[in-house]
Amino acid sequence: MTPRRIDRVQIADPVGGRALAEVIAGAQTRTMNFDQCRLTPELRDALLREQNECTVAWTNAQGWPVAVVQTYVWAQGAFWITAFRDKPRVGALAAKPQAAVVVSSKGTDVGPEKMLSARVTATLLDDAATQEWFYPAFAARAVSDPGAIAGFAKILGRQDRVIIRLDPVSWTTFDGVLLRAPRAKPA
Repeated sequence: MTPRRIDRVQIADPVGGRALAEVIAGAQTRTMNFDQCRLTPELRDALLREQNECTVAWTNAQGWPVAVVQTYVWAQGAFWITAFRDKPRVGALAAKPQAAVVVSSKGTDVGPEKMLSARVTATLLDDAATQEWFYPAFAARAVSDPGAIAGFAKILGRQDRVIIRLDPVSWTTFDGVLLRAPRAKPA
């Protein structure tokens, strides 16, 4: 079967027996309120502390979305990551600092089906004071052998890297377990 492209121009095209215009209208008038499925601030903070990987997304010069999974440090109310200075993401974030970060609870003790995403602004840093605290903190998150942390931090400090601070501007959080929780019906 050949896939069929559906877009807003094909108004008369049936989708599951309904006109596409009806499907689009239904999506625009969704009645589900997801506010009851948000992570509490405490659970969000626990997830940020416990998880050590995130997905960072940005757009390249052609406008395409690009993403990479990265080890991160959550400190000072921001995500902190590192990359080699010549990586395309460094130039892209320098040119357009708007990005997004996604964190899942998968593999943590926070519980299943919890996630968050943040719209962030990026700041590129390479000063000695930031390197001094960040590389050991990053190494502690990235390696499982406590005896290897100091050595890994030193290696990071000798490489041609930048540190990227990603400051959240807004959050979207979700707890899938709460979506299935029984709720009291309105009177």
